[in-house]
Amino acid sequence: MKHGSGIKSNSSSIGGSGAPRSNIGGTGRNDVRLEEMNAQLMEVRLTVDGLEKERDFYFGKLRDIEVLCQEHETEQNPVVQKILDILYATEDGFAVPEDGEGDGAMLSPPPDVEEY
Repeated sequence: MKHGSGIKSNSSSIGGSGAPRSNIGGTGRNDVRLEEMNAQLMEVRLTVDGLEKERDFYFGKLRDIEVLCQEHETEQNPVVQKILDILYATEDGFAVPEDGEGDGAMLSPPPDVEEY
């Protein structure tokens, strides 16, 4: 009988580590890996939550500036006009909402944002 028959046994290596494949001894390693991944996921979620709070904070400030400038827009103040130009400037690839969308303001709060 030939040894290289092409049939593999359950002791084949995983990921080239040379360790035998076993359902009994591998669960500890998998549990540790799962815990590491869950910790990473929690860290990412906390980071996203922090970034969303920061975004909402600065969005509120920009919205207040926009409202203040709109109140004084008729005064033809060049500083107010420059501020509005900056607020309404777009970047390449950014689409401005078409007329009729939103509540008439150029800036609209992201979903689930409480007004300050």
